[in-house]
Amino acid sequence: MVKARHSATLTLDAQGRVLLPRPLRQALGLGPGTRLLALVEEGRLLLIPWERAEEELWAELSDLQESLAEELLRERRLEVERDG
Repeated sequence: MVKARHSATLTLDAQGRVLLPRPLRQALGLGPGTRLLALVEEGRLLLIPWERAEEELWAELSDLQESLAEELLRERRLEVERDG
């Protein structure tokens, strides 16, 4: 198992909830009302603060040279031309 600086053993309660211990919340800067994105990746559960996930998504989208709408319109025009 990978050793981590901040780790904890967590237990699901009867309703499927998990309590994140204070040291983990503090390490990530999580407070009451913080939204988390939950992902299953390679058999692991990842909890990512929503704002961080949103920042990463916008960073990926900023690399696009044209807008998604323009790209979609261009593709549709090519389909119409090809299908006649």
